[in-house]
Amino acid sequence: MKVIIVGGGNVGYIAAETICDIHDVLVIEKDDQTAESVKSRLNVSVLHEDGTNPKNLEYALEEHGAEIIISTLDDDASNLFICMYAKSLSPEIKTIASINNPDYMIEKSAGVDVLISPEVITAKKMYRLATLENAVDFEEIESLGLCIAIFAVEKWHDIVGKIVMDIDSSAGFSIFGVYRDDSLILEVDSLEVHPGDRVCVIGTPDGLEAFNAIVGIEEETREFTILGGSVLGMILARLLVEDPVRRYVKILEKNHDKCVELSKNLNGVSIVNADYTEPEVQTQENVFKSDCTISTSHQDDTNLLMCMSAQKFNARKIVSRYFKKEYQDIFTFTGLESIIGYHKIVSNEITKCTVSDEMAIIRLKNHNELFFKHTVSSGSKLLDVRNGDIRMPPGIRIVALRREGQLSFPRLDIRFQEGDEVIVFTNVTKESELFKVFGKNLSE
Repeated sequence: MKVIIVGGGNVGYIAAETICDIHDVLVIEKDDQTAESVKSRLNVSVLHEDGTNPKNLEYALEEHGAEIIISTLDDDASNLFICMYAKSLSPEIKTIASINNPDYMIEKSAGVDVLISPEVITAKKMYRLATLENAVDFEEIESLGLCIAIFAVEKWHDIVGKIVMDIDSSAGFSIFGVYRDDSLILEVDSLEVHPGDRVCVIGTPDGLEAFNAIVGIEEETREFTILGGSVLGMILARLLVEDPVRRYVKILEKNHDKCVELSKNLNGVSIVNADYTEPEVQTQENVFKSDCTISTSHQDDTNLLMCMSAQKFNARKIVSRYFKKEYQDIFTFTGLESIIGYHKIVSNEITKCTVSDEMAIIRLKNHNELFFKHTVSSGSKLLDVRNGDIRMPPGIRIVALRREGQLSFPRLDIRFQEGDEVIVFTNVTKESELFKVFGKNLSE
């Protein structure tokens, strides 16, 4: 498939990096240094021009023959214009716009097929991590009504010592893997849960909440402190206070004008005009005494500093974002797990929009750990076969099933029928192993 990406900055670069090994990608970038960086580091073509110029767009669309255009400029209005203009020139083209201001996230926009807002997506993910007491990672597949979460197991949790198959999964979830000692175990049915395990669960939103309760909740999370009054902080605060569960939410922001704006837009949220990096403010406002401390700064070093300070004061739960990939290892080295990478947010959203579900839906922690969908057809090796009779190679696991629009989590006795949509998780790289299970009609 041929794809045009307008803008080679943060979002554009990640988008190109995500799909350049799958699709034929052309990046339009006017900045000399950025254009050269994209060209030298990625397997893409680069048009060194202004992507907002209609003549340049016409030329690129005609020469490249694009089926998808993704506009990732910093200016939301420009992204919408580019998509609308591309659609007017080529009505069949799929248009995707990256949006920074959530006010632009309207349900129907003429000429724009998909709107992606990394800030909104990050806020939703932070909300889930903050409210699921035991979760350290969270992903959502909205098109399938599924969520995936990784839960940390502590020595005092109720599931310690239990066998995975004995954990009641009737409430809409399934355990499909366990990270133990840096290894991912998929043969988990007879595995005993140990302290320190990271349990991978797929299910409905209600199902994940049920599993969170099964793990064991020492104290419910009700009090939240958000560090930073950016767009992300505002969206996150709104999600927390609009939840039916009664919660106390406080935002600390040093910019006075931002505080005024937050006060106008948020009800039921305490707004504090103060520099949260100052130790005196941290003490006065009991920043690290809340049930969950959430750092939303646009500066990675500030987020890292606040998280390390929170660790020093034994904060109950810490959630943070980071922008640069290099900071992932730094955060992980300090023992922080509930961290959200900007690059992963963008990469997964671009994957959802440009790659078919039969190839990849979403990735888990590592690059080779992905979910894909297999539709059972007349040529599928799963047709009329019981789940328990499949000789599954290591590194492949069927985790969910959608039949006639209804989700379920396959038992060993279920027999697959034509038309079933099977959700599969795998971390294998050899396609021959996948062919053994699903047949040669599986997408590469």
